Amino acid sequence: TKQQEAEALIHKYMMLEREQMGLGRDLQAIEDEMKILQEEKLSLLDELVILEGLVNPN
Repeated sequence: TKQQEAEALIHKYMMLEREQMGLGRDLQAIEDEMKILQEEKLSLLDELVILEGLVNPN
């Protein structure tokens, strides 16, 4: 019936909405981790530049 079709579509919509919210949270966590790793990488690069300057002070 039309009522059942409408209920099925509403259910599917709600499931997709929940999945989208979950993926949004996952994406935010990944972006946060990427930012942390980028900051660590830059910090290590700074250390490397300093150490190379100490080893080869040309």
